[in-house]
Formats: sequence, C-alpha cells, structure tokens
Amino acid sequence: MRFVALLLGLMFISPFTVANEETSAEAIYLPLTPQFTVNLLGDNHYLRTSIQLQLRNDEIKESIEAHNPAIRHALIVLLSNNYVENISSGSDKIELQNRAVQVLNTTLKKYAKKEGVEAVFFTEFVSQ
Repeated sequence: MRFVALLLGLMFISPFTVANEETSAEAIYLPLTPQFTVNLLGDNHYLRTSIQLQLRNDEIKESIEAHNPAIRHALIVLLSNNYVENISSGSDKIELQNRAVQVLNTTLKKYAKKEGVEAVFFTEFVSQ
C-alpha cells in the first residue's frame, strides 16, 4: 500500500519538476531575418523593425524555423495594423511586444501544435 502511495505522489510531483526544469533553462534568442518593413495605417507612414524572440528550448526554435513564413506573416499583419501615433511611446511598444507574443504563440499552436515564445524584443524600431 505504501508503494502505491509513493507512486501516486511521484506522478503528481513529476510534471511540476519537468515544468520547473524547462523554465530554468538558459534563454535562447532567435533573430528573425530579414528585418520587417511594413506600411502603417493612415497616410504615408511605415515601420522598420528588427525582432528577436526569447525561447527556452531548441524544439521551439526548430518549429519557428520550420514555420517561418507563417510566423513572419502573422507579425506583418500585426505590425501593419497600427497607426504611427499608436506605436510611438514606450508603453505603446511594450503593448505591441505583448500582442506579438500572443500572436506568435497562437500561430505556433496552429502550425506546430505547441507554444514557446516567452518574449519579443525590438532591437531596431524606426517609424516615420
């Protein structure tokens, strides 16, 4: 009976141990190249940005590389659906970062059946 209780206890602890190991893995930064240049909403405005993704494992990196066209398309749609006034302040950029993480994880879930983008970093951001 003690053996069964021990096995049940290990079954409940194991998923948490695996989850903690995955989140403590060293961050992987994946640049998305080439940079993005999109027309913005409104008259004659554009955005040019370079983006790097923060991940935790090589499996997600491989999924992003395998589904690069879908990933880039999702980001282009997100970026181009903004007015220049709505992406100018620091808080606007942070909101755009958060939306990009959501869009990327939704796209990954659709095409690769998994999520794993932890953060999006704009390493260059020029709007005009």
